[in-house]
Amino acid sequence: MKTWTPQAEQRFTEYLQERVVREGLDAEDGADLKEDLRRHVYEEAERAKAGQIGLLELETILARMDTGYRPLPPQPVKKQRGWLKRIQRMMLWLSAVILPLAAVMIEWTTSMCGTIFFDPIPSYWHLGMVSLVPIANAWFLFGAPKGNEMLKGLIAGMVAIISGFYAVCFLPLVPLSLIALIFLGMGFLSLSPLLACFASWRIRRSQRTNSDQPNQFRKGWYFGVATILIGLLILEAPGVWTKANLSLIRAGEPNPSAIARLRIFHSEKTLLTSCYRNTGRGAQTDLESWLFDGWRYALLMFNDMIATDAVPLETYHDVFFRVTGKPFNSVKPPDLALKTYSSRTMDQEWEFDPDIGGDNVAIRLKNLNLKESRFDGHLDSVSEIGYGEWTLVFHNTSRNPLEARCQVKLPRDGRVSRVTLWVNDEPREAAFSTVSKVKAAYKQVAVVQQRDPVLVTMAGPDTVMVQCFPVPAGGDMKIRIGITAPFDGNRWELPEMIERNFGILPQVEHAVWLQADRDFQLKGAGKTYSPTADGPGKSLAVTLNEAAITGPDYAVEMMETSAPQELVWCEDPFASGPEQRILIRESKRVMVPGAPKVVLVIDGSVALGASKNWLKPAIGPNVIAILADDHAVELDVKKLDDYRFSGGRDNEPALKKAIQLAKEQGGLPIVWVHGPQAVKLSQTEALLQLLERGLMRPVIYSVQAVPGPNRLAEAIYRTGSLRRGATLRSPEKDFAEFLTTLEQGGQHFDWEWRRASAAEEIDGKQVWDQLARCWAAKAVEDPAMMLPTDQRTATAARYQLVTPFSGAVVLETQAQYVTNGLEPIDPSAAPHVPTVPEPSAALLIFLTLGAGLLRRKR
Repeated sequence: MKTWTPQAEQRFTEYLQERVVREGLDAEDGADLKEDLRRHVYEEAERAKAGQIGLLELETILARMDTGYRPLPPQPVKKQRGWLKRIQRMMLWLSAVILPLAAVMIEWTTSMCGTIFFDPIPSYWHLGMVSLVPIANAWFLFGAPKGNEMLKGLIAGMVAIISGFYAVCFLPLVPLSLIALIFLGMGFLSLSPLLACFASWRIRRSQRTNSDQPNQFRKGWYFGVATILIGLLILEAPGVWTKANLSLIRAGEPNPSAIARLRIFHSEKTLLTSCYRNTGRGAQTDLESWLFDGWRYALLMFNDMIATDAVPLETYHDVFFRVTGKPFNSVKPPDLALKTYSSRTMDQEWEFDPDIGGDNVAIRLKNLNLKESRFDGHLDSVSEIGYGEWTLVFHNTSRNPLEARCQVKLPRDGRVSRVTLWVNDEPREAAFSTVSKVKAAYKQVAVVQQRDPVLVTMAGPDTVMVQCFPVPAGGDMKIRIGITAPFDGNRWELPEMIERNFGILPQVEHAVWLQADRDFQLKGAGKTYSPTADGPGKSLAVTLNEAAITGPDYAVEMMETSAPQELVWCEDPFASGPEQRILIRESKRVMVPGAPKVVLVIDGSVALGASKNWLKPAIGPNVIAILADDHAVELDVKKLDDYRFSGGRDNEPALKKAIQLAKEQGGLPIVWVHGPQAVKLSQTEALLQLLERGLMRPVIYSVQAVPGPNRLAEAIYRTGSLRRGATLRSPEKDFAEFLTTLEQGGQHFDWEWRRASAAEEIDGKQVWDQLARCWAAKAVEDPAMMLPTDQRTATAARYQLVTPFSGAVVLETQAQYVTNGLEPIDPSAAPHVPTVPEPSAALLIFLTLGAGLLRRKR
C-alpha cells in the first residue's frame, strides 16, 4: 500500500466530512458514505503512477471521481467561550461518571434503595454491570487510550443497554426524586441512572461520529448489545417468567395452569421474595417484581389508597410450597426482604414481624437464631415411660425485640408437662388452663405489654406450638420444655423441630444427656451411641449437630434385659380424693381383627420422589391406592412407576375420596403416606363433616415419609380419626410390616387402668408419678371417655399437661397471673429429671446416716 503525506491524509479527512455535509446525510448514512468513498479512493490511489500520494495526486483523484467538485470555502468557526466549554465537560463528567459511581458505592454499602423500593444490585453480576457504566464513560472521556474501534464499539454497546435498562427501572421514581432533589438534595442518586443513560448516549454518538473505521465500531457495538442482552436474559428471565405467572394468581385462587408452568421452570428467589413482600409504604421487593409493579409504588407515595398487591402473603406462601414442595420458612429468607433500614456492613438492623402473637409460625426472621440447645432425659424401663427437658436459648441480633415461634414434634403419644422461662436469671413455672385463656394471657402480656411470656399449645398430632416474646434486642431468652411420653415398643424418640421462624447458628451443638435404669443405645444419622455405667444405671452424654434438632432420625432404643412389668402403680399427686390416690396400670392382650382391604393414599409431592421404590411393592390386590396429585387418581404399580413426583401437592381431594371409599366398604383403614403439607385447606368443613358424621368413622394412619409441617393433619387431628402410623427407620421393611399388621390383625398389648385407696395389697412395682400424667393424657383425649370439654380441660390442667383442650403459659409476674385468672404451678410439684445416686454419693449418704444414728444412740 502506497504511503500518504500528512497533508494529503488531513485533506482527505476534510473532504469526507465536506461530502457528508453537502449530501445532507445523518450520522449513520454519513458513516456509510465515508467508508464507501474511502475504499474507492484507496483503490484509485493504488493505480496511480506516483510512488507517494500527496495533495496534487489526491486532488486529481477526487476531481476524476467527483465531477464538478469544488472545495467548500472555509466556514467561519464560532468561537466558544472557554468557561462554557469547561462547564459542559464538567457536567458530562458529573452525569456520566461521578454520579453513577457514587450511586453504586452508596447503594452497595447501605442498600438505601433496596430497603425502600427494590434491590438494584442483587448479585455480583449486577454490581459488575452497573460499575461498567461510569468506568467505561471515564475511559471514553480520557480519549479511550489503547482502544481500537472494535473495542470502543463493544464497550459502547454494552453501556447503552445497561444504562437504558436501569433508566427504565428508575423511571417510576422520577417524581419522588424531583421532590427529594428540592427538599433533601438526595434526588441525584435516584436520577443518576437516567442522567447516565443520556450522557452515555452523547458519548457514544461522539465516538461513532469521529471514528475513522465506522464499520468496525458498528460491529463492536452490535456485539456489545447482544452480549448484555444475553446476560440480562440469563439473569432476569427466570425471575420475570416467575413474576409473570405470579401475576395471574388471585387471592385464595391459585391458578393451576400458572403453578404447573412454574413447576417446570421458575426462580426460587423470586418466589421466596414474594412470600416476604410487605404492603404499604416501604414495600421493598426484588428487581423483577419492580419491573412489573414499580409504577404502583411510585403512585403510592402520593396516594395511600392505591394498593400495591391485592394478594395476601398467605397465598404466596401456598404457591411457594405448591411449586417447590418445600415450606417457604424452611429456606433462609432473602437478604433484603425484611429490612426497613439496613446496612450491608452493619451487624444490627430493624426487622419487622407482622405475625407476633399469631397462631402460625409464619415468616422466617433473619436476625433471630437458636444460640444453645440442651436435652436432658430419663427413661424408666419398669413404667416404660420417659421424661425429658429441652432447654433452648434464643439470640436476637436486630434492633427491636422479636418473637420466637416453632412447632416441635414430640415422641409418640408424648405431651408437654412442664414449661419454664428464665426471667432475670430466675426460673418461672407455667400455669396450665384452657387454650383460650392461656392464649389471651399471652397476647395481653406479649403483644400489648411486651413483657416476658412463653406459650405452648397443641398444633397437631403429637405436635406443639411454642411461642416466646420478647427476645430482647441484642439479647437472649431462655426457655425449657418438659416432655412426658411412653415407650413406643422399646423406642423413645427425641423431640424435633419441624417448623421455625428462626435460624440456627452454625456453631450450635445439641448437648444430649440421657439416663436409664438399664442398658440402652441412642441411634440416629447412621450412628450408634452407647452409655457408660453411672451408679446402678447407665448414662450417656453426647454432642450432636444441627440435624438432631431438626431431623427425625434420633431415638433411644432400650436393650431387652428382662420381661416387661405387667402391673405397676404410683401414688397420684393430682388425684381428686384419697380413695383415688393410687393409680394402677396393668397390661392386657387385645385382639385386633384384620381388614379385608386397606386404602393407601400416596402424596404426589417431590418430597416422596425417593420413596417410589418401597411404595411400589405395597400396592397389592388388597390395597386400594390413590395418588394425591392435587386431585384423586386411582393408582396401580405401572402408573406409580410412570408418575413424576413434583412440587407440593394438595392431599385434601385424595383424602376425601379415601374417606368416602372407606365408609362405603365398611370402614376400611386409611394409610396416608406423606411429606410436608404446608398449604391451607380449601374445604375444611367438608372434610371435617366426612369424618364427624355417620356411624362409620374410618381411622387414618399418618405415615410421615419426610418431616415437615402438616396443615392438613392439624385440621383433622381433633376429630380423633388421625393416628400415627409406622415409624420408617427401614422404610421398605417397616412399611410392609405395618400394612401386613393392618390386613391380618392379631394380638397387641394395651393398658388397663384402675384406682385404689391403698397400696398394701397391690402385687406390682411402684413407679414415678409420670405414670399419672400418661393416664391423664389418654383419658383427656380418648373419644370413648365421653367427657364434657370442661372436664377434659380441668383434668389436663390439674395434671399439668398441654393437650388439645389445654395449654401452658409462663408470665413474668404474679400480678399478671392474677389479672388473667391463672395460677402457676408450685416449682416443687413440677416434674424433673430424676438422678440416680453415684456410688460415691451413696457412700456419703450412708456414712452421714450412720453418724446420725450413733450420735442419737449416745
